[in-house]
Amino acid sequence: MLQLTDIHTYYGHVHALKGITLQVREGEIVSLLGANGAGKTTTLNTISRLLQPEKGTYELIGESMLKKNAGQIVQNGIIHCPENRRVFPLFTVEENLLVGSYTRRDKKVKQDMERVYEIFPRLKERSSQKAGTLSGGEQQMLAIGRSLMGKPKLLLLDEPSLGIAPILVQEIFEIIQEINRSGVSILLVEQNAHMALEISDYAYVLENGHIALSGQSKDMKKNDDIRKLYLGESVS
Repeated sequence: MLQLTDIHTYYGHVHALKGITLQVREGEIVSLLGANGAGKTTTLNTISRLLQPEKGTYELIGESMLKKNAGQIVQNGIIHCPENRRVFPLFTVEENLLVGSYTRRDKKVKQDMERVYEIFPRLKERSSQKAGTLSGGEQQMLAIGRSLMGKPKLLLLDEPSLGIAPILVQEIFEIIQEINRSGVSILLVEQNAHMALEISDYAYVLENGHIALSGQSKDMKKNDDIRKLYLGESVS
């Protein structure tokens, strides 16, 4: 589905991504792990075309995305749910969800909003409430729900558990799996490596803008370097 090959991205003179090659197959959850500053968010911003790569190829279902702008990327079914949620605080929950459907011209927006409310019953209860008054966990649910209103083929999730009360983290990850089972492929950037590897099919580890390790998530959980650096386990 998604294929990045030898992608190089810069912030000014800073070489942020140094030849990233990764893929997300249809129906997969793929995790992108790494320390702060490793290039994880830069990778998502490059895919969503908030940043322009200087070199490399980027394809979705065999079609080049390099010359498309951010709006066209959304229309092609790649939806980015950003770090720190970024809901519109003065809009109601329902208005935020409608913003997520702004590129659509079909007649199923209301039907899909009801589907979002089925996945996130709390949002239905708060549909007329200003988004800025929601808890952090509820705002994360709203950010994901808003992304679903764009009818993604590929959902880019950036740190969905960041700043969420521990009691809600398990619920968020169960919802991510439910979304995936509905037919949405997912590229997941996540600080909680335990949970990310638990729900994903494949994982990449970024270090200083390049891929340091990759493999099946079930195998990565057994890798001594992963266990020590990202899972906080002692390795004898």
